[in-house]
Amino acid sequence: MNQYYNEINRFIDAHKDEMVKKWKTLVNMEGHYDEKENVERAAGWLKNEFEQEGFQCRIHEVMKERAGILVGVLGSDRPGKPVIFSGHIDTVHHSGSFGKENPFEIRDGKAYGPGVLDMKGGIIISLYVVKALNHLGYNEHPIKILYAGEEESDHIGNDADIFYTEESKGALCAFNMETGHIENRLCVGRKTQYTVRAKVHGLGGHAGNEFTKGKNAVHEAIFKAAELTKLTDLDRGTTVTVSVINSGTNTNTTSIPDLSEFAVDIRVFSDEIGKKVLEDVDQIMKKVFVEGTTTEYYVDLAKLHPFEPNPQIMRLFSLVNQVAADHGFAEFGQIQLGGASDAGAIAAAGIPVLCSCGPIGEFNHNVREYAVVDSLFERAKIYALTVTEIDKL
Repeated sequence: MNQYYNEINRFIDAHKDEMVKKWKTLVNMEGHYDEKENVERAAGWLKNEFEQEGFQCRIHEVMKERAGILVGVLGSDRPGKPVIFSGHIDTVHHSGSFGKENPFEIRDGKAYGPGVLDMKGGIIISLYVVKALNHLGYNEHPIKILYAGEEESDHIGNDADIFYTEESKGALCAFNMETGHIENRLCVGRKTQYTVRAKVHGLGGHAGNEFTKGKNAVHEAIFKAAELTKLTDLDRGTTVTVSVINSGTNTNTTSIPDLSEFAVDIRVFSDEIGKKVLEDVDQIMKKVFVEGTTTEYYVDLAKLHPFEPNPQIMRLFSLVNQVAADHGFAEFGQIQLGGASDAGAIAAAGIPVLCSCGPIGEFNHNVREYAVVDSLFERAKIYALTVTEIDKL
């Protein structure tokens, strides 16, 4: 058993109420990624919390319209390589989405509120890992934090992903404090996401009298969308989902629509697979199914990069699992997830990273979002213990 187990266990147990109180404070600082001032207020509160623990913090600005990245380092003069805790402060929920002020609440051992799971609980875990380590007098490795203010926007329009990669170079490992999987699995690989946005132009007319003269934009969109879905390859983890389709401004059911717009969500496990998929997308978009229609399209490439399991990641996973097992905690499973995160940009720096390290729960990106309260405490203990044994990597 780890020599620090009893001290870490006692420290976290003694601060459970305080952890929940700070969790509540952070969750109640609502902030969708487009609500720059709200997110900055939460980032400022966090900056102060980490600075009280000895961190040297700064905000790295990414774009005028959105909040920047909270960066901090504790113990920059320590001899070891840094251990990173990362994630994001913003949420997908606009302020007021939960219908009341101060929406955080606990019912039957579950915490509810905007970002309670995705991913403000994970940030609180990292804060108390640091507090527990400071309580021990730990000084072996620097601790670094990277918390973005607009991750839920996929960093489109800025270079936050590049910043994450550069800031991660030379670190020993990283824990991305995203949504914890309800089945107690840690994420060892993630997909990236592309959004195809298309606009089809046709020629309008009367559906009964000018069927052959009109050029139906919706028909063309449907044909293209159907072909795109055939790019789904579950064996390789590639999914193609038509997520939006409409007929523009035309609401007359007896007319041939001259405009249709649609969007398609694509998920892939690697950039190599993604490159081939996008080549196929281009061929489908260039193909004309309804003569006389034209199509314009573009692709939003998420700045949340894919990463796959590798020996480094699996060694880190095994270490965390061994620490959990050695101290009476349930062992973790492993999973590769379809959702993207900043863990991919960290993995691009060549260091091992685990994702989904936050409290466990369900329904993130939904007002039903909840996190299991006890997992907040349990995971704080496990990660603090892991840091004290991190040289086993």
